[in-house]
Amino acid sequence: MIKITGLYKSISKKGDTFLSGKTIDGVKYFVFKNNKKKDNHPDYNLYMEDNDTNPPKPKIETTDDFLNQQVDSDDDLPF
Repeated sequence: MIKITGLYKSISKKGDTFLSGKTIDGVKYFVFKNNKKKDNHPDYNLYMEDNDTNPPKPKIETTDDFLNQQVDSDDDLPF
């Protein structure tokens, strides 16, 4: 088996317990108990955050960030 992420237990505003975690690429996952009506329905449902409405924040520095850095012109250059 390969570990994907750790999950943390939380309580929703309605008072329901759920599990949540985030993978290394920033995608959030949630596990909610299913209020199943039939025995053949799953006990829990796994949800993934909708990245179209909440895109994960990049963890790497972008080119724009690099280009916008302030450079002190008095710095000694090593060459």
